[in-house]
Amino acid sequence: MKISSFSFRAIATFAIAAFTSLNSSAFAQSGPAATPEKKEVVSSPKVTTQQHGDWLLECYDPAVNGVTCQIMQRVVHNESGQNILVMTMTYNAKEKSDIVQYVLPLDFLLEPGIGINIGDYQTVARANRCTAQGCVIEGKTDEAFINAMKAAVEQGRFVMMSRTGKKVAVAFSATGFTKAYNEMRALNSK
Repeated sequence: MKISSFSFRAIATFAIAAFTSLNSSAFAQSGPAATPEKKEVVSSPKVTTQQHGDWLLECYDPAVNGVTCQIMQRVVHNESGQNILVMTMTYNAKEKSDIVQYVLPLDFLLEPGIGINIGDYQTVARANRCTAQGCVIEGKTDEAFINAMKAAVEQGRFVMMSRTGKKVAVAFSATGFTKAYNEMRALNSK
């Protein structure tokens, strides 16, 4: 999964390719029989988007790391305009599984875990890692989560414990999820 239009692996591959091409010229020996090297051009995929309620469907041509489409939602702080939650989801047709990635803000206690509540659905997730962009929860999700999102009539919430011991909730919307999810899954299953 990825957070933005490019996955970390794609960015890392591009960075390594750029570093290698810069360094290879520094070590090249000049001489009369030198032949020009062919350089592979790295181009960005064409991205098409469709808004479904509060969910954005993004599709890539060509696919990025095997992902054709993903859905995402950003929750932005009203005053600062900063992202406080980025939710992405894709469907892996080969593994027949839904893959999620949530990026939450920094500065909360990791040990109790992060509660995820949608209607009657409740679970506790653990952050996989924290980066400058926030703390990341990623991996496969269960069908109960998908069903809860499809049935939701209210907002869902991520509940975290602040450093001072207070519960802090970040709300997200299920509006448009069903249509965005169904379309993404159908496109990734082709």
